[in-house]
Amino acid sequence: MDRVFREHMSELYWLAFLLTGDRERSVRAFTGALQGDTQPPAFEKFMLSWARKLVIVSALGTIRRELRESASQNRPAAGAELAGLGRLAPVDRAALSKRELEEALLAMDIFPRCAVILTVLEGLPVKEAAGLLGVDQNTVKAAQARGVSEMTWRMADVIGPLSRRPFNFDQPALAACG
Repeated sequence: MDRVFREHMSELYWLAFLLTGDRERSVRAFTGALQGDTQPPAFEKFMLSWARKLVIVSALGTIRRELRESASQNRPAAGAELAGLGRLAPVDRAALSKRELEEALLAMDIFPRCAVILTVLEGLPVKEAAGLLGVDQNTVKAAQARGVSEMTWRMADVIGPLSRRPFNFDQPALAACG
């Protein structure tokens, strides 16, 4: 964060100046932001989301070759497989133990696993997941369809029917698994 402030100091200071209309206040605003003095509670949520995306991009970069190979073996999905998948609600991670979720996900092929993690568990739009994975949206939807099906099958005996589990839409990402 310090590096961002250092590298973009003049434009960030200028933004503060334009907002405050006062040089003294803009200096206080800039230094306060740099020191984290003025961060509202929502900012922590934003920073966590941003940090998660940085980790996602970095992690995908380390498996890029494997993702390409796995995606190339992914056959196109039929229309019925694609219906509604881009709008799936994030899974209630609180209903799953970290170990159960980890075992189910790691048993999957890498591309469908990443599609499920990004779109279902992290709740990213299919379009954004496609950009991160370097494929088109239908390829993500096909992998998502197969991945969700496989994950459900793998976990059916462990967690019981998902329909009896309440959804918790306030929990971001995989943070609820403990």
